Amino acid sequence: EDDDEDLAKSLATMTFDPLDRDRFVDDIGETADIDSSEVTVFVDPLDGTREFVEGRLENCQVLVGIAIDGEAVAGAIGIPFPDGSLETDTTIIYGLADIGTSVVG
Repeated sequence: EDDDEDLAKSLATMTFDPLDRDRFVDDIGETADIDSSEVTVFVDPLDGTREFVEGRLENCQVLVGIAIDGEAVAGAIGIPFPDGSLETDTTIIYGLADIGTSVVG
């Protein structure tokens, strides 16, 4: 039970940096003229809940993908506990179609 409280406190204090545009070679622009009905967002907690509950934190991951008019345009993989410890920084791998990928953490 103490471990659960420690984990909850740790998660509550996590902050995430905004997308670092300098990591990409091309300018990704500020706005886009996209009809929101054409946007699909996928959120998949890969190996998440069960592994988290069992304490196998290094196996917890979340995938977020964005498609516009059925074509994948962006995605991110969040690895909150890359080495299975609450003491390490989260790793986020993200990418934009036709622009590239980057890693934070």
